[in-house]
Amino acid sequence: MEYSIGDFSKISRLGIKTLRYYHEIGLLIPTRIDKFSSYRYYSEKSLARVQTIIRLKELDFPLEKIKEILDNNKDDQSLIQYMQEQLEAVNRQIDEYASIRGKIESFIRLETEIPVPVREPENKEVPEIFIASIKYKGRYDDINEHMTRLFDVFQSVITGPSFCLYHDEHNADENMNIECCVPISRKIPAAGFKFTTLPAVRMVSIMHEGDYSTLWKSYQKIIDFLNKKDFPILPPIREIYLRGKGMILPGDPEKYLTEIQFRLIEDEDPISKTIRNKIAINIHA
Repeated sequence: MEYSIGDFSKISRLGIKTLRYYHEIGLLIPTRIDKFSSYRYYSEKSLARVQTIIRLKELDFPLEKIKEILDNNKDDQSLIQYMQEQLEAVNRQIDEYASIRGKIESFIRLETEIPVPVREPENKEVPEIFIASIKYKGRYDDINEHMTRLFDVFQSVITGPSFCLYHDEHNADENMNIECCVPISRKIPAAGFKFTTLPAVRMVSIMHEGDYSTLWKSYQKIIDFLNKKDFPILPPIREIYLRGKGMILPGDPEKYLTEIQFRLIEDEDPISKTIRNKIAINIHA
């Protein structure tokens, strides 16, 4: 059936001025225009297009974008596929904003909460330990990926908490030499992994309770301790994740427990003295 612009306005609930404007910008073309009276007439197919335009406007698409969408998607299947792509994009934005919100909440919490006293460093004897590891050059953010690989292969033979060895004398940000490690009871043949027995060694250790973003406080404490006693600061630094991010559930960052260990060399030899260096510790992301 064909409708005059007046009848079409009543049915579509769009004003006559709006329909004329939609015609002007090419968004909704009348089925025909009477060559004598210049009256516009619309079909039932035009009603379906109006409903689509209204729904897209409710999604905050501007008219120019709606015209582009309808011009590029001539059938229902094509339009549905386009909207599915838009939904995926929105979901990605939601995830990004959720991450930003979490970081803002963490910032507010850290700036307003009563600081947890930083524990004191202590000397300890660390026994030898047999490990499987992955050594890579990259960022802190890559640690989870490598730890997941280690757990996938060695879960049945892991004998203690995972840890990282930081082999650089100073932070290199994007290109840190990091070794992700798990202590194991026996070797499981698998490609891409290194097997090592770390020797027994004397360490200066400090326990850090709280989010990884506050680890710098404990690093400051232990480095001040070493410098005050004129002990060398030598890699690798060992970070042991006694209680942290789980493989399934993220856990409570405020309850993370990390042990930081530096090699303790009280009587330096001349070679050690030449390579002494103070490590600039960045805040963990």
